[in-house]
Parts: sequence; structure tokens; C-alpha cells
Amino acid sequence: MSKQEILSKLNLKDYNRELEEIIEKKDFSSQVKNLLLSMFYKLEIGYKDYSTIKEGTPTKETFMESIIYTIKEKCDQIELIKPSEKEEKKHYAFPEEKKISCYPNEAELLNSILEIGDKNFNVINVENIIAKSVQRVLKNGYELDIKEALTNFDGWSWNNNLDTTDDIGDYLVYQNLRMLMGNDFMLEWKRDRRQDRDYLTEIKKKSEEIYISFIRYSISKMGIAESGKDTLNNELLELKERLEKMEEKNCLLKEIYEEKRKQTDKIGTIDSILGNKTILEEEFKKRNSVLQDEEKIFSISDLADIIQKDREKAVEQLEQCNSILDPKNYLKKMKSLQDAIWTIEECDIKNITENKIEKDILELQKIIIGHFRKEVLSATNKKEIMEILNKCRYYIYLPIKEEGNIVEIINSAELKTDIEKLQKRIITQACKNKAIVIVNQDISYNSEIIKKIINTKIIDLLRINVMFSKEKEYIVLDIYDDEVLDRTEHIEKKNESDFRIKFGKKFKIFT
Repeated sequence: MSKQEILSKLNLKDYNRELEEIIEKKDFSSQVKNLLLSMFYKLEIGYKDYSTIKEGTPTKETFMESIIYTIKEKCDQIELIKPSEKEEKKHYAFPEEKKISCYPNEAELLNSILEIGDKNFNVINVENIIAKSVQRVLKNGYELDIKEALTNFDGWSWNNNLDTTDDIGDYLVYQNLRMLMGNDFMLEWKRDRRQDRDYLTEIKKKSEEIYISFIRYSISKMGIAESGKDTLNNELLELKERLEKMEEKNCLLKEIYEEKRKQTDKIGTIDSILGNKTILEEEFKKRNSVLQDEEKIFSISDLADIIQKDREKAVEQLEQCNSILDPKNYLKKMKSLQDAIWTIEECDIKNITENKIEKDILELQKIIIGHFRKEVLSATNKKEIMEILNKCRYYIYLPIKEEGNIVEIINSAELKTDIEKLQKRIITQACKNKAIVIVNQDISYNSEIIKKIINTKIIDLLRINVMFSKEKEYIVLDIYDDEVLDRTEHIEKKNESDFRIKFGKKFKIFT
């Protein structure tokens, strides 16, 4: 059954019932079944807040359907692992066996379901080493991005409980791309199997700076492990050899024509075997005569399938040869090799360290903040302003719970200064567009006051009510989530005559 057929049969208003029907047909233990139902319950109660905080998230229906589809079609075994210090990971996925293993908690169960599910993130028109490194980052980042719905929202509050461990950099990079390109773009990339849309080039067109930083980070992350450095070194040597061959055009053409002849002959031989039953039977006997018992081909039909696959590979190889002979493709391939070589060399494989990667992330964060500033200036109405404000707020409170250098970078004075400038610009633009109440006529003081109010984890900004009162040296701000007092802030008293609001009276800060 196709994914579309499965999803079309779902009752969008009763996910738990659908899940119960699916898991009853699976050979899951009662503990696993209860854990799955508990996971779904927590997702349902937290998803509304998750989608409010994060601009552009999928609908609840799309989100839940995707998980149900994965459990139904991709997962036949769920094994719960007893927590242990010896255990290197908290969850594992084995797609070929349709099996997952995880610690007995909802977050790790969701993580393993996400890991075993379809995540295409196909990359075209770049060399394979770049495609692989980019895919790895995107898949890790996507899993952590979705996992937030369960770990950080409980139906009441917004928490920072996402345990990112070694993938914290991947998570941040994914968030940067999501902010730049939009959530719909990232989800379409994740789902797309066609391999005919060049998503990477679309990122490059939007921001070449981010494109380069993203590729460099992905390659560098692969090179952190010693085996990764060896892989990159070997790939670099191979790329250079291929480029040298392409630059020696006469030699390359000779090689391609020889390969074309070889594949054409191979296709002809295969066609003669498949087209003659007697020759096919002789080929069956010939192959089985030299194979070990456990390797023998079971039937002539199986042999025909094997030979047909060989033919398809030969045809594909022939098409690749013809493609290279096309002058346009030849120049495109040359450029692809040159770009890949330059990228890997830029990463300085021998000297790749965690600190170097952290600097790449810091640079990427700063570029995104610069992108936000441009968005603010181009915003022309309340809706656009609120979208940017929500994105910026989410960015400030990136839900990371992990000690280490990358967190220090996120909280670095350099980045905080950039964020403060961005916030001031958003507030000024919001006041100009009458999206936020102007509290004080002094622009700088007004921004300072409003920043105190909106730097909050109240889920829905439109629910914020504020009441101002005076003390001897301070202005007191009582900030409410609707009617419930969330917190009280104090700000230095000045420019009293410039206040444009009534003291002692509660009002909404967002118009």
C-alpha cells in the first residue's frame, strides 16, 4: 500500500484510535504499546504550542500522519534498551530489518521512529562526497528539529530540554537553513524522491555566504573523526585525478569512447542471452558450476532478473558517457570537480578541529542575523513584522540543553550584540507599522522597555498584557500571560513626560 493510500484512510481527528489499530497488528510488547500511546498523547497536547512558537511548521495533521505512516510501514520491531552507562547511544534504527531499539522513554522512541523514517534530502549536481556530508547534516538536524515538539512543549510551557549531544552543530545549521529558506522548503526537500530539483543551488541563489558556510561545515564535520579525514583525503586525490583526466581532453575522449564500446557490447551480449531460452539455460549452468552451494542461483527466472539488472547498469553507464560528451555537460562537470576540490581544500583537512567548526557555526549564525535585518527592513505590514518577531524570538531561545563550546558561542558577547541590534530594529519597525504599542516617545528608551516585555517564553505573544507602575527610581512592568502574572521587570525611570500609556492600567502590548 502506498503512503498516500494509508494517509487518505486516516481519521485526522482521532490519531490515538488509528495508532491503536496499527499497533494491535504489530508484535509489540504491552510496554512498547503503552509507550507509543503515551508519546502520541504528549505530541497532541504540545503540538499547538510548538507550531505557535515556530513559524511555518507543518500542520498537526501532516505531522501526526507522517509518524503513523512510519510506524505502520517502516517499523515491525521495537526493542526497549535498559539504560546503561556502557550504552553509547540511546536509540538505534535498522531500516533493513524494520527494527528500532531505544531507551524506554517517549523522546528516544520518537527519535528512533524519525531515524527509521524516510528522509531523502537528495542532493544533485555536486560531487558525491559533498552530497553525502550535506545529507548527513540535514538528516540529523531534521530529527532534532521535529523532536522539539515532544521535548520542549508540555501543553503549558516552553522548555529547553532538547538533548542534542554530538549533533548540536547539525541542529543549529538546520535551523539556520530553515530560517533562510522556510519550513516548507526543508520539508519538501526531505520528502522529494525525484532527484530533479536542485535544492542546494536554490540556497546558493538566496545566499551564497550561507551556501559556502553550510558546505564547509558539512565537510568539516565529516572530517572530525580520523576515518573521516582519511575518507576526505582519498576523495580529494580521486577528484584531482578525475579533473586531470578531464583537462587532458584527448585522453578522456579516447577513454569514454572505449567505455561506450564496452557497454554497448555488454548490452548486446545480455540481449542475446535474454532473447534465447537455450543460451539462458546454458548461462545458468555455467554460472552455478563455479559458485559455492550457498551462492548458487536458485532458478533461471532469478538469473534473468540478475542479468536484467546488469543491463540496466550498462545502459546507465552508456548514458553517462553520452552525457559527458555533451559540451555543456562537460564544462558543468569540470566546474563541479573544481568546486568540490576547492571546498575540501578550504576545510584544511589536516587541521580540522571542533573549535574550527564552532567558528564556522558562529559565522553562520551571524550571517542569518544579517538576513533577518534585511527581512525587517522589507516588512511592510503587521503580519510580516509578527512573523519576523516570532522567528527572532525563537532564535534567541534556541532550545539547547548542553554544556560545551558551541553553547558558549551561541551565548557569546559578539552574537548577543548582533541580536540586540536586530531586536531594536524589529521593535522600531513594529512601532512604525503600529504592530506594537509605542510606550515612550524616546525611541531608544521605548525599545529598551519593549525588549524587556517581549523577551519572554509566553507561548502566544498576542496574549501578553502589561501594567506599568512607578517606584522611586524604577518603572515597574507587570507582565501577564492573559490574566496570569508571568513575571515582574524593573527598568530605570527616565523621560516620564514622554510616556504615552496610562500607569496602573493593564493593556495589550501588541495591537
